Amino acid sequence: MGDSAFGLHLAEEANPRDAGLPFYIASAANTLGEALDLFARYSRIVNEAMRIELVRAPEGVIAEITLGDRSRHPTKQVTEFATAVILKGVREVAGRNIRPMHVSFAHGRNSDLRAFERFFRCPVEFGASSDQLAFSHETLALPLVTEDRHLLETLQPICDEAAKERSTAAGTLRTAVESEAQKRLPHGKVKRDRVAKTLGLSERTLTRKLADEGTTYEQVVDQLRQSLARQYIKERGVSLSQIAWLLGYERSTSFNHAFRRWTGRSPSLAQKEKLLAASV
Repeated sequence: MGDSAFGLHLAEEANPRDAGLPFYIASAANTLGEALDLFARYSRIVNEAMRIELVRAPEGVIAEITLGDRSRHPTKQVTEFATAVILKGVREVAGRNIRPMHVSFAHGRNSDLRAFERFFRCPVEFGASSDQLAFSHETLALPLVTEDRHLLETLQPICDEAAKERSTAAGTLRTAVESEAQKRLPHGKVKRDRVAKTLGLSERTLTRKLADEGTTYEQVVDQLRQSLARQYIKERGVSLSQIAWLLGYERSTSFNHAFRRWTGRSPSLAQKEKLLAASV
């Protein structure tokens, strides 16, 4: 697209609320430190390839961000986008133009450096040992303008259940397949040969390696669809036809049959029950 900093520029226009449950439960916290803990714990609900590890340091906390397998994917733009969006979300819930202690990226960069320093408001290092956002103790103690303890208590068990369903171990091929399949589902391009090619594998190798992990490509996609369906069905304003499209089904009837197989009931009945429970 002729934009070497596309990930950063896209993040500047993005809405952190698009992260869904992880954003809303983090926004309900009391302090920025608590919000960061919650987001790190539940970020895999919407992105199984993302891992955020909080490392305590004398000056504050370092958030180490890992996205997928670097040996398989060119993650430069994706990492820059994710890191910038996280900071944008932090600024929104705090109601302040938060300035990290430092930011670092593992990949190299020799252009648009000032654009990154203007956005992050601190020195940005490229070619570092890992991707990091560091915040001081003073910053982590800041109260959130969006605090809502009732919302936090309501969302916590929902997020715990969702995280349990998406408890794939980091670094496995299954993780990479889930991440790639989730991006392709709404476009109906989740065929095994396309996913294998994107991961730099032949179909035969993909099948063999998944078998070594005790699963098959079909099982991974089916379980991914089931996990996502259980989350989408809880969301107000999302129709069943939209859920079917998001899961990569050409027809709503195919989604209906799959949902009955997963849960023993129709998606329309499950949606009514979830919405009724949410209104009580």
